[in-house]
Amino acid sequence: MWIDYADKITEITESASELRALEKKRSAERSVADRLKMLRLLKSEKCRSRSQVADVLGYSERQLGRWFDTYREEGLEALCRTQRPGGKDERVTEEAWEALCEQMKAGEIARLKDAQTFLQEEFGIEYESESGISRLFKRRGVKLKTGRPRHRDADPEAQTAFKK
Repeated sequence: MWIDYADKITEITESASELRALEKKRSAERSVADRLKMLRLLKSEKCRSRSQVADVLGYSERQLGRWFDTYREEGLEALCRTQRPGGKDERVTEEAWEALCEQMKAGEIARLKDAQTFLQEEFGIEYESESGISRLFKRRGVKLKTGRPRHRDADPEAQTAFKK
């Protein structure tokens, strides 16, 4: 277990000013900015140990070690990567999604439950709850369009007569 970063500073190829500029550019992504700040603090020798950097940034020494190892082994680009690899593949195929969109455009599907039933019956894709369908729609950036609510016993003729 290494405590002192002094011998590791030479491994940081970017200058402190370059790291500061990158840090400012990526400031909206806090975790990325913190990773860059770790490198900058080490390069500028404002912090000389893992514990000092951990105190400044509010992360554990172990996390900083993982970040530094990523930088050393894979470079700055890998350190700044925010997407994590892996995860399950989406259940809905492109074919099923296109058919679902067509049904929504045609007005056949107006509720999450309708979409859930359609996917189950037509493609055998089973979602146990409507919340799964809701997350699918959010991932795809789709909102169900709903009409203005009307009571089932409302009489349109009586309403138009009332308006006159």
